[in-house]
Amino acid sequence: MFKLKSNFRKWSALAFLGAFTALPLSAQQTVAIPATETATEQAQAQAQAQAQIVTERINLNSASAQELEKGLLGIGAKKAQAIVEYREKNGNFISIDQLSDVSGIGKATLEKNRDLLSL
Repeated sequence: MFKLKSNFRKWSALAFLGAFTALPLSAQQTVAIPATETATEQAQAQAQAQAQIVTERINLNSASAQELEKGLLGIGAKKAQAIVEYREKNGNFISIDQLSDVSGIGKATLEKNRDLLSL
């Protein structure tokens, strides 16, 4: 709150308070000011889009070690390489359950990655 002298005129008071410090618009210039609802709707739409991003399944029979490491949960470089070596030695995987035959891959790792894999 500001106290001004009684002889201040309205425009002088507004100028004193900085009301006229914005840049003036030129002819035919537009400024878009989104409403709060619009910003909220945009944020919700973006969140939904991110949630709906479909993760491509990783093909157990053709993925590289790097793809396996990047796309699977709990699979580091060594386990990813072990999967590739198992595939090279034993041929293509016949079922996703066969992944648990790879050294270092247990049932828990298999279950948390089951929906991320394809043959």
